[in-house]
Amino acid sequence: MSTARTATAVAPARTRITVPAPADGAGEGWRRLITAIPDSAAGARDLDGTWLTPRAAVELPLGALVLAVDHHRGAGRWDITALLTTGTGLREAGRWNRRSPLGTREISGLRLLLAAGAHQHTARLLITPSRTDGTCLRCHRNLPAGDGLIHHTADGRLLVCGTCPARPRELMSNPRPGRCARCQGWVAAGQGTATLQGDDDFGRYRPAHHTCPQQPLPGPPLRADAWCRTCRTTVPAGTGYWQRGAHHAPGTCPEPADGLPRWIVTAPAHDTSPWDPGTVRRIHHTPRPGEPPLPPDLPGGRILDAGGHMTVLARILETRTTRHGRTLALTRAATWPEAVPALAAELDTALATRPTGATFLAREVIERIHGDSGWVAELTGHDPRHGLARTFLRPQTDYDQADARGHRGVLDAWTLRPRRVYEVSRPVGPPAPNWRALRRTLGPRTRVTGEHRAYVRVTAEGDITEITRKEVEAWLSVALEWTS
Repeated sequence: MSTARTATAVAPARTRITVPAPADGAGEGWRRLITAIPDSAAGARDLDGTWLTPRAAVELPLGALVLAVDHHRGAGRWDITALLTTGTGLREAGRWNRRSPLGTREISGLRLLLAAGAHQHTARLLITPSRTDGTCLRCHRNLPAGDGLIHHTADGRLLVCGTCPARPRELMSNPRPGRCARCQGWVAAGQGTATLQGDDDFGRYRPAHHTCPQQPLPGPPLRADAWCRTCRTTVPAGTGYWQRGAHHAPGTCPEPADGLPRWIVTAPAHDTSPWDPGTVRRIHHTPRPGEPPLPPDLPGGRILDAGGHMTVLARILETRTTRHGRTLALTRAATWPEAVPALAAELDTALATRPTGATFLAREVIERIHGDSGWVAELTGHDPRHGLARTFLRPQTDYDQADARGHRGVLDAWTLRPRRVYEVSRPVGPPAPNWRALRRTLGPRTRVTGEHRAYVRVTAEGDITEITRKEVEAWLSVALEWTS
């Protein structure tokens, strides 16, 4: 029995070198790692390799060939130097002075110096001079272009001074705000001390209180009034803190006098009705991870899925508008006297949308416009993320009247049943004037027409009629019980 043997490729040894700077008096020049010299090479443009930045620290394999070319405009000559990497740096292996950048004699000499495995040589950047203005990460000085060094690390690029003074381990005043290293409370800028954490090169200063308070704020103080994420009451500016939301100072959250649950609700984008303080309306609530679901005996409360997503009648206390134009409302659960008018209005809507005993089927037909098709989805309930739970139906497609390209005449049809509600999407023409360019640029499935959406149901006579979102909500909440 023979033993299987595996050959392991040994990585070539590498060394760190500093790319030579331009010679004194040289107006221009370049540095390059040469990896291959084609047989037909007759000038500098025919050489293969990687360009190197002067004064940069680079890691190269041992025996790699580096070509340095300097142009002295005043003297009208070119200085060409061939360098080989060794364990201690760069060794000069050849030098030529010419009236042109590179010739066949120099190329023949470079071909003799090129190692057998030069095509596998690569350069790894370690440190390069900065090309733009920046700020030193160690001493925070402003560095003009060329005065700083960029360290290429695994975490990214770090800009420091070429001759940066050593940073002190302790600062009498913290330059930046942050959490205290001792009590984890918030320290404003200039209100404490700072201690250097980590090494002297790239460590960070961590602030600390001069004297830690008994109840420090865990986050930065609030600059404006906000709603507490814990008790859902208003936090006055300067009295609370921000930590993934506004909070009262630790241990100061008040208990609402009514004892009713409160929520912060975002008004749905499709809801155009006003959200005025003092009104009662139906909202949806999904408990956060680890939070128990609400009791279903609240006025108008109904649990909509096993995850605790429920709907309830709530009274709007305050409203605010975000910078993106969305409406936020602070609400609490409505009392029974407040919920009676809203429940009565919902019952009237449910009676108006009550399903009948009709058994007529209806046919929804939508024509495709330049490849854009419609869809039909049955609404089966509520969804915590999308608002309504949809089950998309598969159409029956008819190509009898289609044109050669399929832009017109393609018909999709769906069978709609009574005692159910649907959402329909129809393409609206004409298409965009540059629809062909859009499809070529963004893909063949790009939509080039408008879209019209509507909620529909089948009447007792077998006709398809549009209904409102309010009627859909009533159907899914109350009228759906009559279909069971």
